[in-house]
Amino acid sequence: MSMLPRKSQIDLQPVQWPTLGSSRDAAVTGRVYRPVGSSTRPFANLRRTGSVKPVAAVKVDTERKPGSQVILSVEVDADQVSRSIDQAYGRLAPRVRIAGFRPGKAPRPMVEREIGWPALRQEALDLILPTAYNSALDEAGLDPIDVPRVEVQQFDRGQPMKFTATVSIKPEITLKDYKDIRVPHPQSEIGDKEVDEALERLRARFAELHAVERPVQAGDFLTIDTHVIKSGAVLIGESETDAQLEVDKDRLISGLAEGLLGQAPGETRDIALTLPADYPKKDLAGQNVAFRITVKSIKERRLPPLDDELAKQVGRGQTFDELRQEVHDELQEAAHTADEQRFENDVLKALDERMEAEVPEALIEREVTRRIRELEVRLQESGVKMDRYLEYTNTSTQVLKAEQRPAAVQKVRLELALETVAEREGVTVSDAEVDAAVANALAEEDHAGHRHGDLRTADPVRAYFRHQLLMRKTIDYLSSVAAPEPSDTMEPPSEAKELESAGKSASGGEKRTRQKKGR
Repeated sequence: MSMLPRKSQIDLQPVQWPTLGSSRDAAVTGRVYRPVGSSTRPFANLRRTGSVKPVAAVKVDTERKPGSQVILSVEVDADQVSRSIDQAYGRLAPRVRIAGFRPGKAPRPMVEREIGWPALRQEALDLILPTAYNSALDEAGLDPIDVPRVEVQQFDRGQPMKFTATVSIKPEITLKDYKDIRVPHPQSEIGDKEVDEALERLRARFAELHAVERPVQAGDFLTIDTHVIKSGAVLIGESETDAQLEVDKDRLISGLAEGLLGQAPGETRDIALTLPADYPKKDLAGQNVAFRITVKSIKERRLPPLDDELAKQVGRGQTFDELRQEVHDELQEAAHTADEQRFENDVLKALDERMEAEVPEALIEREVTRRIRELEVRLQESGVKMDRYLEYTNTSTQVLKAEQRPAAVQKVRLELALETVAEREGVTVSDAEVDAAVANALAEEDHAGHRHGDLRTADPVRAYFRHQLLMRKTIDYLSSVAAPEPSDTMEPPSEAKELESAGKSASGGEKRTRQKKGR
């Protein structure tokens, strides 16, 4: 059984909590901590830089809040505050120039007045807060999953420093026994009806268009000039010349295809319609208009016969029987893959029903943001900007986020449950498996013309693949538990199972791993 991740109907991209960089290390996460209240400038990245000696001890009180949040109330002694101010002075003083004194020789009080207490205080905060925060986490035994919200209540000379940090932590998870999960394992079989329908679709792809001199019929392809008329006036910007149109009632505005039937070449008709509510131009949506259409030419689609020549033309064998068999096999493979996806999703649904957890809002928001960003990347690859997409779909970023939230909640819950199962069952991923997944992904990217050099050893990249592989192996374990009896169709062919390997998860590729002979 392949351990490379494959895509199921339930999205399993990684939830980016500590596996992709602890929030203790802003150098990995790229985030900064923003204090609230007494200071408005972002603190420096909260990481252990060694610029200030670690805080030896801090006083910490913890208060747990709903949503897996904890408020840390932290106090740092006055001596440590004084040392941080001295350190800040040592960093800022060389930048000060005072008339009459050589650099570094002016009295400290004079230099401090030039620097100003707000700037000196902020520099000292930037130095002491990272180590104080990390010491507080160690003291409280917490490992946060997101960036904290920090508020400094007190920071003055001769006084202890007091601040609060609100952090999100991994929730407490109650997971009932999952070893009794049993779900039906579908086994779809492809019959002649499905094969015949697929062959008809294949014929349509290889149909030829031939010009005809007769009235319009359903399925014809037309070349037309069109104008949109409202209240007797032709609307500016709504006219088209030599537009191409297929007479298909399922694809055209309701009533348009029916209105075209029987129209002769060269004839002009006004077809009264009510534009749909989701019409791209908001000012016309739902309005009563008339389409003035002149038919300039008519072409009918002629389907090729189901014979050996079609098989050769398609490139699927030399005879029609070979073509039919290959179409059947491909449909059966697709049905098998779909069966596995349905089975897998039913297993995950059963797992979700056995879990109780208060999912942190931070994880949900992060997953929603990831999904929106992923959409934006796909749009950019298609040459569409996000703002243009929002305008065309008559929506907003907030609406998109609201639409993505249910799926984001489901995904976060599933990953929390799967990680719990993996921990209980001792499911692990070896370095060799990670090496293979990363190499496979980067090989595909290099083949596509992208070079990624040191990504093979980058910690975030390896953590991503390790997480993906862990999720895949845990799902496979649960699937074996849910259907322990052997079955000829329990596992799809290896080619189908690897439709999306770890590399394809990372790059978004969906290329098939098997190319049929003759395609």
